[in-house]
Amino acid sequence: MNILDAMRSRPDWRVCLLLPLLHFASVKLTFSLALSPENEVVVWLPNAVLLAALLHYRGERAALLALLAFTSDVCANLPVFLPLQAVLLSLCNLAEVLVTFLLMRSLGASPGLERIEDFGRFLLAGPLLGALSCALMAGAVLLTLDRVTAAYPTLVLLWWFGDGLGLLICTPLLLAFLQPAREAMVTQWRDRAVLAFTVVLAGAVFLQVHATDEESRLALTPHLMLLPLVYIAARCGRRWTALTVALIALTAAWSQTSGFRPFGEASPHEMILRAQEYILTLSIIGMGLSILLGEQRALARELEDKVRERTSALAESNRKLAELSITDSLTGVANRRRFDETLAAEWTRARRSGEPLALCVLDVDLFKDYNDHYGHQAGDECLRRVAELIRLHVRRSGDLVARYGGEEFVFISPGVDADSALVVARTVCAALQERALPHARSPFAVLTASIGVAAMVPGGDETAEQLFRMADQALYDAKRSGRNRVVQWTPGLANVVSTAHATGIATTV
Repeated sequence: MNILDAMRSRPDWRVCLLLPLLHFASVKLTFSLALSPENEVVVWLPNAVLLAALLHYRGERAALLALLAFTSDVCANLPVFLPLQAVLLSLCNLAEVLVTFLLMRSLGASPGLERIEDFGRFLLAGPLLGALSCALMAGAVLLTLDRVTAAYPTLVLLWWFGDGLGLLICTPLLLAFLQPAREAMVTQWRDRAVLAFTVVLAGAVFLQVHATDEESRLALTPHLMLLPLVYIAARCGRRWTALTVALIALTAAWSQTSGFRPFGEASPHEMILRAQEYILTLSIIGMGLSILLGEQRALARELEDKVRERTSALAESNRKLAELSITDSLTGVANRRRFDETLAAEWTRARRSGEPLALCVLDVDLFKDYNDHYGHQAGDECLRRVAELIRLHVRRSGDLVARYGGEEFVFISPGVDADSALVVARTVCAALQERALPHARSPFAVLTASIGVAAMVPGGDETAEQLFRMADQALYDAKRSGRNRVVQWTPGLANVVSTAHATGIATTV
């Protein structure tokens, strides 16, 4: 786990060091960008720093984080307020964050604000109720200041709107960057063009000096910034939308407090309210749209994952079903259907390549007597053992072992001539006898098998059925000659007979 991952998982010493620094910096940023000459704050950012930390770490070590933020807040307020007033105002800010955090927890809001309903609960708990509770307390504290002449309702409204907007702007931004990005953002040329246009438009909107002459005034309103913001929300995701909202909001606040007056001519107090209304609209539209689209993309990805999972499961089921349809359920080797398909395919391939194709047909000797004597369960176990033995010796990658029916097995060996196939068949026949599986009704006293072998290079009008008939005829000759032997089919019934005995294999021509 790297440092960033560790900071995302728990508030360790790095978080405890970074939190007050970031909180203090946000206070100074607010005073430098969003404080009007009349000492009215358009947006108050610092409370969002502690709230984002509490939400991200789900309240873990909340007391320590709150103490660090409170200390930073007092230190930042001391140059502006008397010590007692700085402490009281910092307590109001701390109460705002704690009320918001507890309300969001009681409402069941996800701390990541990744769903639109969670964003709605955040708006209710933070900018509305949390900021209002703080404003009611802070308004009373501000009345104790000598230089404050505004009425209590005005002080409450100013504090409420400033704190609420600060939470609305900064909290989603910090949470978005605290969480790992779900997907990498890939920008295209049109995205870069929109970003460049946004910068140019922001300069034209927020750096214009509002002229008193209606004819010379440039009719560009800050609401034009909603157009590129909607594009960014649709294309770039929640993280970059939150950053864009914060930059536009702070630029609007700075422009208003620096005398550019992008919202027109009015009293200072009314101009602050216009800026705050604009920032409120900008934030809710931008973040709401981004979260809604992100949620839809997440649902689409989840649906795609489920479809992919179901497709994979279906493919696996189809594979197993196909395997079952070509596998003998008793012995586990290929069944008759698979044998017929493979024989036809290998015959075609052998005809095309000019290579030989060998086929062996094996029949368990006196299997009906074995079944009658030992029972059907023993007979099934006998067939399984025979299939296992054949697979043990017929194991080339292109070979196929199949149960043809009853006690009869076949195995195909592509690219193998008659002599090589005969050697393999002899090995199988001898290995079965060496297993010495008891067979009370056999003249050999053990389980044995007879095998017919045939091989040919396909050509002319010959068919795969002819190859099978040749191997089957050789098997018939092996059984007629006394069983427990291998017979190779040759033209003119010139058969080579191998007779397997307990002490070895004797070959008779």
